[in-house]
Amino acid sequence: MATRALAIHLCADTETSGLRRRWPPTFAGHDTVQRAQRICEHVGVVEQRTLAGDQMTAEALRAALDHAAAALINGGLLVLTFSGHTERGEGPLETARWCLVDGSLTLAEIADQLALLPPAARLVIIADTCYASAIAPCLRGPQLAVVIASCGEDQTMIERARSEFVVRLEDLVCSGDPSRSIDEIRAALEDDTPDCERPVVWTNAADRLPTELARPRAGPAIL
Repeated sequence: MATRALAIHLCADTETSGLRRRWPPTFAGHDTVQRAQRICEHVGVVEQRTLAGDQMTAEALRAALDHAAAALINGGLLVLTFSGHTERGEGPLETARWCLVDGSLTLAEIADQLALLPPAARLVIIADTCYASAIAPCLRGPQLAVVIASCGEDQTMIERARSEFVVRLEDLVCSGDPSRSIDEIRAALEDDTPDCERPVVWTNAADRLPTELARPRAGPAIL
């Protein structure tokens, strides 16, 4: 059945094999996903799926994105949340990897899957990870997109029990007026944050308000 909006929340919180074996489980993963779920519920995204622990495999992520591409109407909304580790490496940005329970997927591979969404779909990515904004320049599809990232493409995150960036985002969306410009969202998330760990808000449609990205015709509101 076609759907107007859905959300996929990725909580890569389990120590894994392969690239990520040396990384400890993340502290904030479950809190980040729970906040993202509440954000989506607040703005009317009914269909939500969470992949966490042993379910957070490359195959499961590909299947979830395939489902989104098949199920979303043209003009529908996908919210994709990732909380976990990112392996940067020494290659170009698109070779950075989101670390999953059974290995990883490169940002290029994730971007390729997202490009299969309906061409008029809208995409919101909430990335709570090291090098979080690196996903933005990798996006290559025609879809309108907003990336809300915990830090820049060359920055790492400090492990905490909860991510202050996601706490602020939830407060901004759920407690205030959602009709905000990109600059207003950016200013609220960046305010009084350290230079070494500064949130990034990016869009490929800078002349549009986030509500216009997320509420065409009868669609739900987001941000």
